[in-house]
Amino acid sequence: MGRLFYLASRELVRLFYLIFTRWDVKGRDSVPRTGPLLVVANHITFAEPSVIRLLLPRESRFATKEGFFKNKALAAIMYAYGAFPVHQGTVDRAGIHRMESYLAQGLAVCIFPEGTRSRNAELLPAFNGTAMIAHRTGAPILPIGIWGTEQLKKPFWFFKRPVIHVRFGETFTLPKEHGKAQRETATQLIMSKIAELLPPEFRGTYGNED
Repeated sequence: MGRLFYLASRELVRLFYLIFTRWDVKGRDSVPRTGPLLVVANHITFAEPSVIRLLLPRESRFATKEGFFKNKALAAIMYAYGAFPVHQGTVDRAGIHRMESYLAQGLAVCIFPEGTRSRNAELLPAFNGTAMIAHRTGAPILPIGIWGTEQLKKPFWFFKRPVIHVRFGETFTLPKEHGKAQRETATQLIMSKIAELLPPEFRGTYGNED
């Protein structure tokens, strides 16, 4: 039942975007089709997860705030759509083990390193959790930059059919190191890879990266 719900909802979401938006996508052919993959992207609205879910040409799972799983009905929908809960502001061992398990199974795991949506569409300072997972697993990292979704916050946006821009970057890997200094450096690297895919006005905290 969960799989049928996912397939049906996926097509409804695809139809929704087809009717109300236009898309500009580049670099999708660079996505590895097999093997573990840690997908990282910026986060502006509720739209980014569904955009990535539609465009990523492989099985994937999405790290999502635990608040969305408090309601049983909503939790069932979230799980069916490939999302799983993570707890912010604490060491979430269950979430870490789940991500490591998914990656060990050769799945793609999507994380938004900023941990929340950006109100002004600019990159926010990221948490080090993504770097920690990458260090622990050695999984390749795929950066994605998305913009145009900020237009969905405006009144009557659907009459204008805004363009959603999606840029897939090249995969890269981090060494298996676990120190705090290494995680902070790695987080800067991860976010700089995302920033490179965005126009300057969306790079925010990482706008001065070389």
